[in-house]
Amino acid sequence: MSDKNNDQELEKTTDATADEVTSETETNDAIESVPADSVQFSVTFDDVDDESTVDDGIYSALASAETGATDETSEAEADAIASANASAEVTERNAARVNETLRLAKTDHKDALAEHAEPQGKAAEPTMTLASRIDRVLVGGGSDDILLKTYPTFALNKVTVAGPKGKVNILDGANFFCYSGHAYALLISDDPDSGITADAKRRALMGVMSGLATPVSGTVMNKSANIVELEPVELRGHRLGIVPQLHAVQPNLDAEQNVLYAMNASNRNFLKPKPVIARELLAKVGFSEATSGVAVGTLPLVQQRLVAIARAISTEAEVLILDEPTRGLNADDEVTVFAALAKLAHTGDPKHCVIVLTASREIAEAADTLFKI
Repeated sequence: MSDKNNDQELEKTTDATADEVTSETETNDAIESVPADSVQFSVTFDDVDDESTVDDGIYSALASAETGATDETSEAEADAIASANASAEVTERNAARVNETLRLAKTDHKDALAEHAEPQGKAAEPTMTLASRIDRVLVGGGSDDILLKTYPTFALNKVTVAGPKGKVNILDGANFFCYSGHAYALLISDDPDSGITADAKRRALMGVMSGLATPVSGTVMNKSANIVELEPVELRGHRLGIVPQLHAVQPNLDAEQNVLYAMNASNRNFLKPKPVIARELLAKVGFSEATSGVAVGTLPLVQQRLVAIARAISTEAEVLILDEPTRGLNADDEVTVFAALAKLAHTGDPKHCVIVLTASREIAEAADTLFKI
């Protein structure tokens, strides 16, 4: 009985299997008969243990997509690579130029500017930096230190002073330029052809240089200022120190009071007590007598001239104009006076512009620069 039942179950199973095979065969035949454009795909993810098979499929699809994208952008990438290569070439050329410039900078050649500036035949000097060369010009104390200045400290620009009516001009186009840190001499001489005497020229020069007289033409300049446009208190109380031949000092006052007289007349303010400054200025010019209690009129002439010089610089004037400061002195006293003037011109802060009017060639040749008038 059981065998019969088993045979029946086996027969049913065989029939079912046969039906499934027949159904699958029919399905496949139906798929093959459908056109390729109408085929639809569906992906079914089963809960299976073999995950590596799914992952491999996904990674393969991503790799295929990346390969396709690479093929599509290959032309753009080629342009970018070409641009990068060109940029690299430019960078390399610039670096080569910089290296060449640095190499040339280290080459020990003489500075071209220094070569043109130095006189011919002058011994070669070690290479100097630009800052060192400028410092040398500024503190050299020689003629080169006027090169960087825009305006002369004091100048006559083609100054003409008319003579008496119907006579020739006393000064006709007088022209010279002076700078602080130097001592100048105006060598004045007679002019036999025109009949103009040295004294007439000297008085005319003192008049226009001090601002007491106005020239017919031309200008007298203190740096950028025309002196005829300045107030007298500004001109003679600060800018110019004048030492005339006559009335250069107050003979009844002592040396200290003489300097104080000029300081008070200047209407200026001072940082230290005026008597202290007065004594310092007298010492600066080499005054060797008692500074107080002795009238200047009783002192030797050379000491009176030194007091007059101290008065001239007491108002902090940068320009000193002296009319025959050594007249009437012996040789030793002349040296004393001119040594004081040279010290004011070449040393101290500020250095002064010293201008001496003289008829003595010997005195004129002792100055740094000589102008013939």
